Amino acid sequence: MIRSPKPTKLHAIMTLMLTIGITNHVFIIPALLQMAKRDAWFSVLLAAVPFAIMVCLIGFASSQIGTQPLPEWIRQQLGRIPAFLFQCIITVYFFATAWSSLFDTVMWMKVTFLPYTPVLATSLILMLLCFSGALKGMKTIAIASGILLPLVVLLGFYVAIVNIEYKDYSLLFPLFEQGWNPVFKGVLYACSGLFEVFFIFFLHPYLPAPLDKKRFIVFAFILFGLTLGPLTGAIAEFNPFEAAIQRYPAYEEWRIAGFGKYVSQTDFFSIYQWLSGSCIRISFALIVIADMWKQRSTRWRPSLLAILAVILVPLSCYTLSDIAFQHLMIRYVFPANAYLILCLTLIIAVAAMFRSRKKGRTA
Repeated sequence: MIRSPKPTKLHAIMTLMLTIGITNHVFIIPALLQMAKRDAWFSVLLAAVPFAIMVCLIGFASSQIGTQPLPEWIRQQLGRIPAFLFQCIITVYFFATAWSSLFDTVMWMKVTFLPYTPVLATSLILMLLCFSGALKGMKTIAIASGILLPLVVLLGFYVAIVNIEYKDYSLLFPLFEQGWNPVFKGVLYACSGLFEVFFIFFLHPYLPAPLDKKRFIVFAFILFGLTLGPLTGAIAEFNPFEAAIQRYPAYEEWRIAGFGKYVSQTDFFSIYQWLSGSCIRISFALIVIADMWKQRSTRWRPSLLAILAVILVPLSCYTLSDIAFQHLMIRYVFPANAYLILCLTLIIAVAAMFRSRKKGRTA
């Protein structure tokens, strides 16, 4: 039996760009605008400082962990109980990630394109697509990302360039009209999306070698731009107060984009972008959960994925209204996401530091 090669580092970057990019490019922007209004873009600039520290910590820890699965590495360094607690926390975290991504995507489709289609139908179809991708494994998701991402990027540049005539960048100023408090609140929400670079820990075991420093830094810059670009675009196109009351500012930018003289609307392109990011993100979350609880039985993984899919579909349809969901995300989920990832990264980095010192002493 010939084993197929593992995904390349380029595949890994593309997978993370779709998985994390949709959070920074779409999900987090409404929260930033509501918290900081006109100052939201400056909050992102200030978030570059904690983000750079996070990138350094993750880069150092990754060099010590290598391609070893993170739960196994924690079991070796800290023991079985911390490893088990870590597995439980990450399982809940990625389940919540899959649920929120599925809910937001289904709600977006209902509000924008499919108002008369039952949310159960759209949720079920999307979940079946993500389930099939998760069933195939991380390699399939990585290759699919390599196919999907180039057009996603081209469409992103297209909507940014074609809307230049509608942008007034003087709307980015003046800053600090409401003082520094909204700015610092915005920093927390910007970090919530940027800190998801932490996902690289769960992709490394599927690669032949961890990402090197140069590629990791380049990816960090790209991720930062994915937040700052559409945020400044939304403020410049709609003004900060109009953008703050929009449910999906990134999508609204598509609604004013045309194509030549005879095509007045091109917002259907946003469907490709949004579904590409959501499908990869949900599939990635399901794979991480399934592969974290490996069992001897080969039927365990498909059964667990099926259970997760069955639970996620009704949760995305009948649990909350869109207003309640948005309140939950902005008030609790996004801040908790930033703090949780920061705490986990610090613990991993400290454990990696002690391991590095032990190696130095034995050498």
